[in-house]
Amino acid sequence: MKIDVLPVFGKQTDYQLQDTTVIVVDVLRATTSIITALNGGAIKVVPTVDAGDAVALASRLGMRECVLGGERGGVKISGFELGNSPEEYLSRAVRGKTVIVSTSNGTGALHSVRSAENVLIGAMINRTSAAKAAAAESKDILIVCAGTDGQPSADDLCTAGAIIDAVRVYADPRPGELSDMALLCETLYNNWKAGSFDLSCTFHYSRLCAMGFDEDVRFCFTPDTTDTVPVYKDGVIVKYR
Repeated sequence: MKIDVLPVFGKQTDYQLQDTTVIVVDVLRATTSIITALNGGAIKVVPTVDAGDAVALASRLGMRECVLGGERGGVKISGFELGNSPEEYLSRAVRGKTVIVSTSNGTGALHSVRSAENVLIGAMINRTSAAKAAAAESKDILIVCAGTDGQPSADDLCTAGAIIDAVRVYADPRPGELSDMALLCETLYNNWKAGSFDLSCTFHYSRLCAMGFDEDVRFCFTPDTTDTVPVYKDGVIVKYR
C-alpha cells in the first residue's frame, strides 16, 4: 500500500485516480461540515462548484426538500440558508433534507476527483474512521487537499498527516511506501500534536479566527468526535457507514 498527498486539488491525473482510494480533505471547513450534515440527519449532500448551479439544482429537486449551504471567502452566500460553519449543519434545518453545498475550495476539490471509483470524505473529526475505511479497501491511498485559493494550506496538510498516522495503525499490511509529501504531512501533524507547531499563525486558520470563526476552528480541530465516513459517488455524498 502506497500513500501520497496532493497539497492542492487539480494537480492529479486520471492515472493517479485509478485503482486508488481517494480521501478529500478540506478541514476548514467544507469536509467537516459535510460530515456534520450527515450526522445532523441529512439524507445526502450534493456538492456543486458554482453557487448558481446549487440554486438551479434545488429548484429542480424542490426547494422544500433541499437546504442550500455554502460560502465565498468564508462568508455565507447571499440567499442561502446556511454558511459553512459545521455546527449549523447539526440543526433541524438539514434533517431529512438534501443539502446542496457550494464552497470556495472544498466542492471544487470533490469535483476534481469525480472520475475516481472510491472517494471518501476526511477531516480531523473523523480521522481514525476515515483511515480505517481507507485501509480496509487495501488499495493505494491518495489524499487530495482542497488548499486555499489554489495554494497549499497547512490546516489541510496537518489533517492529511493525522489520517496517515492512523492508517499506519490500522492498515494490514502496513503501508509500504509514503511519498515525500505524505511524510512531510505526517511530520507536521506530529509536531502540531506535540505542541511544537502553531497552526494559528498560518494563513487560512488565522483568517477564519480573525473573522470570528474561532469556535468553528475549535470544532474542526477536535479529533475523532465521529465515526461517520461519507463517500462521494455519482455526484452525491452519503454515509459510507
